Amino acid sequence: MSKLYRSLVQVELDAQQQPRRFRWLGRWHRVFSCVVQEDERHWLSRLRNPEPQRYRCETYQGLVCDLLYAEGDGTWVLERVWD
Repeated sequence: MSKLYRSLVQVELDAQQQPRRFRWLGRWHRVFSCVVQEDERHWLSRLRNPEPQRYRCETYQGLVCDLLYAEGDGTWVLERVWD
C-alpha cells in the first residue's frame, strides 16, 4: 500500500547521477538503495509522451518512496511513500 504525496523535494546526486539524499518536510533522508524504474510502454509512446525518470529509493531510516525527475524543468518530486 502507498500514499500519494507529489511533493517537490531537493535532491543531491551521487557519482552515478542517482539520488544520494533528499530533503522532504524539512528533513534530509540518506538513500540506502535506489533502483531506476523502467518505462515499459511501447517505444513510440515513450517518444510521443516522455515520462519523468522514476527511482524507487529506500532510506537508512526505512522509508521506501518513489522519486521522479522531470528533465524538462529539472525538478524532483517525491511521488509516493510505500508502507
